[in-house]
Amino acid sequence: MEIRLILKTHYQINKPGIFSILLRKCTSPNQSNYPETISNKLSSIHFESISLNKESAKFAVAMAQSFGFITKNMFWDWKGHSINLLLDETHRENPDDYLNLTPTENLLYLKYYLEADGAMILEICKRLYARGSISRHELLSSDFIDQIFIDIWACYRERTDDLRQKTSLRQSIEKLRAKPYTFKTRIHKALAHMEPLVDFNFIDRKEEKKEIFFVPKVTNGISPIERLTREMNSIDAMEARFSRHQHFEIISHLYNMNPIGYDTDIHSDLLRKEIVKSYLQARTEPSNMASIATISDLISVRILQEKGILIERPQIENELDKLKTKFNSDIRFHSDMNGKRAFIILSDKLCKDRYP
Repeated sequence: MEIRLILKTHYQINKPGIFSILLRKCTSPNQSNYPETISNKLSSIHFESISLNKESAKFAVAMAQSFGFITKNMFWDWKGHSINLLLDETHRENPDDYLNLTPTENLLYLKYYLEADGAMILEICKRLYARGSISRHELLSSDFIDQIFIDIWACYRERTDDLRQKTSLRQSIEKLRAKPYTFKTRIHKALAHMEPLVDFNFIDRKEEKKEIFFVPKVTNGISPIERLTREMNSIDAMEARFSRHQHFEIISHLYNMNPIGYDTDIHSDLLRKEIVKSYLQARTEPSNMASIATISDLISVRILQEKGILIERPQIENELDKLKTKFNSDIRFHSDMNGKRAFIILSDKLCKDRYP
């Protein structure tokens, strides 16, 4: 069972935009490399707003693997391709500009963070919403983050049927209870998980009497933390929503986007054109195959942001099936190593003549 919790450290570099730099400036779509080479490239980039050394760069590379942005061989995984294709280079003249996410990038990164670290995000949001605020000092001196780890591990221990995973989670709980994190350890354990929530506009930092407080951010009367807590009040509820591929529905509610639902009769032609557009952007040479997952995320984000239409992967896959039925020889599916349908190839005729 996947546990939606990524252990982090080096809080200074825990900003989603750091991965945009890693993908664009340090890694390749298809060329293997050594992790040390990639981290050295990243550490050589000068940022004004964050401190990046060789050790923190190594951790950023390891996190990119944990999030599924790059493979163990250091080239892009399908999520890395998705991020690259949605990156906006406009007005980005220096590395720090990449740390400020555009609205489109924000939607995509938040989906990937929820998939990989959703349990931690949810539990922090629930507690911060209930409290109203927490000071940096209390965050580091109390068992706030310790208890979140314990509660997440305990929840997944109940959910999993894997005996080895049950044992590992039990041992993690017992170890942390026997030896709680120190103030110094919590600097990385706690702050590393707070930083992305600032970038996603979930929380604000406020300074009062020389003390920093983390508080829920409210924009035009809307608090994403409050909405997340109401949308998914437990890890079980979160897993149920994710199993139905409702990621962008959740995200649209958090930011009060109020999209209209996808209607096959009205939006089918738009979707088919987006499928072709995304395929042409995402396909790789010489096979001309494109990841269905990459295409799906490109379509969902763009149509939501630009058209205000909510569409999730099952609807996109359904439209691919309809295309296959109608234009059988013009669309081919290919499976991954697990035998699951994962890639497509569209004919030039389908791309240029039927859906130019």
